[in-house]
Amino acid sequence: MKLSELIELEEGFRESVYLCTSGYPTIGLGTKIGPKGSDLSNYTFMVNRAIAEAMMQKELAHAEVKLAECDWFLGLDLERSKIIMSMCYQMGVSGVFKFKNMIAAIERKDWARASREALDSKWARQTPERAERHAQVLLTGDFDSVKYYR
Repeated sequence: MKLSELIELEEGFRESVYLCTSGYPTIGLGTKIGPKGSDLSNYTFMVNRAIAEAMMQKELAHAEVKLAECDWFLGLDLERSKIIMSMCYQMGVSGVFKFKNMIAAIERKDWARASREALDSKWARQTPERAERHAQVLLTGDFDSVKYYR
């Protein structure tokens, strides 16, 4: 599965602005565009799929630059790296960097612990189904282990 496909499965596509589960104005393929709690009437524009994909690619490129400085990320297999990139897309690189215990487990290649640490988070409480799917791929390194991704 391509990273862009994973993100679209998780985020969906909306051409108009909506509030994400955390209350941020969001558009396209889950791109946050304003401060938490903003009035949606301030956002009267729409985006088509091409614009949404370009916005997504720009965010992913930013995350990739930041993660390229991290040995723990560079040593990941492709499937687990896509999960980390998806997490960065959802909560920002700085949000993922707060998962210190998960990152420590990844450094040790302790996938069971990394999976548990991912689920022991505010992120998992806010988006439990997505977190469960991502944690399963962290555990197994295999998208096929998650029915939703097949």
